[in-house]
Amino acid sequence: MIIHNARFYINDSFASDIKAIEVDSGRIIRLLDSIPEVLPPGSIDLGGHYAYPGFIDTHTHSISGGIYRGGIDLQNCPDLTTLADMIRDAAVHRDKGSLLFAWNLDETALEGGTFPSQQLLDSLAPDHLLLLRRIDGHSCMASTNARKLIPGIQSPEEVLKGTDNDLVANWFHNSLDEAAIMHAYHNAAQTAMEGGFCTVHTMIGDAEESIDHYRFFCQNKHSLPIEYIPYPQSFSIKAALEAGATRIGGCILADGSIGSHSAALSANYADAPTRGKLYRTNEFWSHFISTAHRHGMQVAVHCIGDAAIRQINDIYLQLNQSAPADLRHQLIHCELTPDDLVQEIQASGAAAVMQPAFDLYWGGETGFYSQRLGASRTRIMNRFASLMKAGVCVTGSSDWYVTPMNIAMSIHALINHHNPEERLSPQDAIRIYTQNAAWLSHDEARLGKIETGLQADFSVLDTDLTAPFEHGKAQVKYIIKKGKQVNVNTSHSS
Repeated sequence: MIIHNARFYINDSFASDIKAIEVDSGRIIRLLDSIPEVLPPGSIDLGGHYAYPGFIDTHTHSISGGIYRGGIDLQNCPDLTTLADMIRDAAVHRDKGSLLFAWNLDETALEGGTFPSQQLLDSLAPDHLLLLRRIDGHSCMASTNARKLIPGIQSPEEVLKGTDNDLVANWFHNSLDEAAIMHAYHNAAQTAMEGGFCTVHTMIGDAEESIDHYRFFCQNKHSLPIEYIPYPQSFSIKAALEAGATRIGGCILADGSIGSHSAALSANYADAPTRGKLYRTNEFWSHFISTAHRHGMQVAVHCIGDAAIRQINDIYLQLNQSAPADLRHQLIHCELTPDDLVQEIQASGAAAVMQPAFDLYWGGETGFYSQRLGASRTRIMNRFASLMKAGVCVTGSSDWYVTPMNIAMSIHALINHHNPEERLSPQDAIRIYTQNAAWLSHDEARLGKIETGLQADFSVLDTDLTAPFEHGKAQVKYIIKKGKQVNVNTSHSS
């Protein structure tokens, strides 16, 4: 088959001499300088749009996002009255006794700046089991009728954080049957395609000892229209190995989040007398990471504050010096990085798996980071350019459901970082979602480029991302996966 009538992004620019691409068995077999007069059956006309290597999102909570896609999205909710109305309206249309998910809440943006009271929450959907999650996923509330069903909650507080937050969220997620699980992943795949992605990394597990539906998902993932690279999100190396996994982790937590004052910092927050918290000891992490490393497993750990990043990176560094192996361990989020820590990450060989939208949403001298951390630390947040210049492999992700899977918005955020010193060129911005992302999963010989022999994955937009553009107007036109068109002319912005 022939894929043609597009401007193909090859070697960091649109190749004017390549007019078409010949595909066989899902792989690129030839780059053509002209379009054949007779096209084989199944050939795809891309309408003159911009064809990029299939974009890859390297960190998502796809099961959560897929569930929440059918829930109550509280993004831009202005006040508790509106929140209450949205939840009540949704409850009317759901069966009594069913689960109800409200998500994307940023309580700091509400008038009054607080979560609802437990009493108010319980009054909104008394015949349902209600979960309310903060935008960063590190705080939640649950209706009292649900809390009574969930064993093991330790805190008497209305807003749950840390292990209680994870416990409650996982209880809700684990209440789904297999049909609902696959429905959630199909929802997530649709979201990925609408955002311009061909491949998505996702975590499966409770971030403690269970890998939940990991085996079930691996057996059924080929029914999905895009490709998933799954992570058993667990501390059970034994269970991950028995399931055939070659990597482990994802959102296993070294610390919490800045929004919840639980990211671990080397000095106090600017707006609270705390440095956050390291969730586990150095000894715990050393044993866990070293054991996984010894078994040839890639490790991915959530670490946001500089104290947490340093805790994990020190172990990666020690292993890189004492037992080097091409495993490509990951620092997930890697947000607060002073200059010395940037150099230490380079020396460890770790990859920084980062989220451009975090700066777009919360960066700047008067933004949320500045309020929480102060202006000086805000300038060393999300240091895409500094890390890349130091030789660190940086990859791009959304942390979806936390921020949208949206390639145009993400590229825009990288090019227009609040700190001019951390801005990337369009070419580098595209690279972290293509070549670097492919390298992260050891797929550089299969994904990440438009090149003979590689998989025929294309993200096709109506927008040249290397020229000035308005990300809100960019449209995803086609997603081509292994040479097959899996979405076309979506009405959603990329």
